[in-house]
Amino acid sequence: MNSPLRPTSAGLVTRDEITGKHRTLEHNLTGYKPAEAVNALTQALRYFDDQSRVDREQLIKSNQTRTREEQATCNWIAERYGHLLRLSRETVSRNFSDATAAADTQPARAPSAALAILLSGHAIKWCRYAGTRTDPATREWLHQIFRTALSFSVDAAVIPVRIEDRMFDATVETLYVRALLLDRFSSGNLSPRRLEILDNWLVAWMGALWLTREPALREPTLGINTTAPQRGLTPHAPGDGAQLFLGLRPLQRQLDRTIREFHHGNIFPGWGISISVPIEEHVAVIDFLEREFTLIDIANTQRAARGKRLAIAANSIVGVFFGFDEICSMAFSADRLHSLAGGGAELGIRNAIHLIDISEGGLGLEMVTEDARRVNVNDLIAVRLEKGRPCVIGVVVRKSPLYSPTASLVGVRVLSRNPLHADMERVDESNTWQPAKGILLAGAASNGFADSVLVSDKTYVANALMAVTLGSQAFEFRLRRVRQQGTGWRMAAYDAVVAS
Repeated sequence: MNSPLRPTSAGLVTRDEITGKHRTLEHNLTGYKPAEAVNALTQALRYFDDQSRVDREQLIKSNQTRTREEQATCNWIAERYGHLLRLSRETVSRNFSDATAAADTQPARAPSAALAILLSGHAIKWCRYAGTRTDPATREWLHQIFRTALSFSVDAAVIPVRIEDRMFDATVETLYVRALLLDRFSSGNLSPRRLEILDNWLVAWMGALWLTREPALREPTLGINTTAPQRGLTPHAPGDGAQLFLGLRPLQRQLDRTIREFHHGNIFPGWGISISVPIEEHVAVIDFLEREFTLIDIANTQRAARGKRLAIAANSIVGVFFGFDEICSMAFSADRLHSLAGGGAELGIRNAIHLIDISEGGLGLEMVTEDARRVNVNDLIAVRLEKGRPCVIGVVVRKSPLYSPTASLVGVRVLSRNPLHADMERVDESNTWQPAKGILLAGAASNGFADSVLVSDKTYVANALMAVTLGSQAFEFRLRRVRQQGTGWRMAAYDAVVAS
């Protein structure tokens, strides 16, 4: 479909015209000198950014289900960034192919590497928006280009780059980290709106996106093994083969700076497509990053202390149950207490699940990626860590790829290590007692103020009367505000009294 993008002084620019320009550029590129090729690609990117900006803004700002036309536009934008990325890779190969190349090649090396890595970030982001798979070679190329830039000592050269109608001073290294962070954070937990907000922040934070050759001491750290084609930024552990490291403290300080701006009434960074996105979306990104930083910190801490504090073996198989109904019917049953056989059959989960991280507040589960796709953020799960021990109740807070292309990390925030499953009753609309299921979660407060009850979303009605018998004592209670919720479940506060 050849729909117009936006009016210009020459009339209407169509998708076919822009696609044709890119194909013509591809045909002519080999005849350009290195610096000319980089300049031509840079101008092509600038022209495409300008002509597609209105469509990109509309796609990102919209919070509705896309129409067929909008999806086609999103796919086309992703394809255009992907095409320019492939052309830029070829230019990088030409510019770095000969260490003794002519003098006119050398000045183009850093700009060509920077352009290819910048386009890698754009392509990763827009494939996520379009719901299509990123080219499997993208991460391998990203590592290879950066390794090449390192070997020619152009990784730290300051280069002006244009992003969102603005010029920024960047380096190959900072653009590389931005692309890897987009790759890590675009794994399914952020909507296009929120990922665009995050990318604007990353661009504004580029001065803090620097790598070290040694892991930071006593600091949460992500590691990069540039020789592992399918591995991106992952929590660093000794022996993981990482050669480069990204400490989180500088990023945390940048996030604090962003939060201060919001407290002063300013939308950070004050430019970009995301500036007109509702404030609650920006707050959601802050929550997301704080949660991510906490999980990375947990992963680092537990890897360092696992031998001292954990009796559970790394990579041990655990039993996992998914969703409120399955947890109530299976996780607490006596016939499964001494087994690590989990559930998930109704979801289509087929493979064993391994525990790879654990702390007081969270768990890290390694799942086959095909299975992990069936699990969503805010899903309720129960995990049996050891045979004969009660399950831990938690909620999924993130998913991300691991070092293997077939493995994914599912991060779980623990709600309770000692949940109490109980048969309950509730008063229905006709004022009749009906059977119900529930799980009691003890809070940290000694007065019981933080105690909660898990019920199904069909059971929960604000201020509804319920009853439960514990031992020989019956209690009545009313469901109060919802503290947390997800698909099929609610975790609510309650007020309880001894039944008369």
